[in-house]
Amino acid sequence: MTPAEIAVLTALHPDHTLTAPQIQQSAVLNGYRTRNALSQLESRGLVTPSRPRGRYRITPRGRLALSTKSRRFA
Repeated sequence: MTPAEIAVLTALHPDHTLTAPQIQQSAVLNGYRTRNALSQLESRGLVTPSRPRGRYRITPRGRLALSTKSRRFA
């Protein structure tokens, strides 16, 4: 997992539902890195799009991955 993906998961943890621009601002990433991280995380089932459209939420699997992987980047 990349540092950008960790930053996105951290922005969404514990149960935030945010838009890509809100995630970008919270994670202090540029637009490309935010979109790329969201795409990768969504393909692995760690985040999911939610309603209203254009928002993302961390999944239980994403919470588990964050708790185990983020220790490496602390």
